[in-house]
Amino acid sequence: MKGSFSEHIKRFKEGNYISFDEFYNELNRPIFYNIYSLTRNYELSEELLQETFTKFLMNVVYIDEGENVLGYLIAISRNLTLDYFKKYGRVRNFEEHEEVHVNDKNSIDKTLLLDKIAKILKPKELEIFTLHVLSEMTFEEIASLKKIAIGTVLWSYNNSIKKIRKGLGEL
Repeated sequence: MKGSFSEHIKRFKEGNYISFDEFYNELNRPIFYNIYSLTRNYELSEELLQETFTKFLMNVVYIDEGENVLGYLIAISRNLTLDYFKKYGRVRNFEEHEEVHVNDKNSIDKTLLLDKIAKILKPKELEIFTLHVLSEMTFEEIASLKKIAIGTVLWSYNNSIKKIRKGLGEL
């Protein structure tokens, strides 16, 4: 996935955003689920997703065309989410599962399943789990992004799988 977005980055740097929809459609889900794993709120996650891509485009001139774009976007989304929590506090009054305006039933199912998993795992475990499963990042990419040993990532992921199986029952 690392090199597959080079052409998009090159065009964006030139001010040509004609391929932005394609770029966004390829990357929005993993970024959304990464944000959702931290916020556990659909509407807030949508807002932060839009901010992530806006910030990305504002800084696209500084991005190397061979850089891991997904990792870069995940880092931006994580930082924006943490900034939001610092500014507004971790808790914000939302109704659980507010009106979800999504036409994709699969997306809703994933969100509900992620809610259940989020109750089972610790925040750091949940983040590694979502980065690997939903964002489709390799363990090496996660270790690099989080600046932790790959063994720690593997241990956390395997431990998370065991907890999920126990918490949800053998599916």
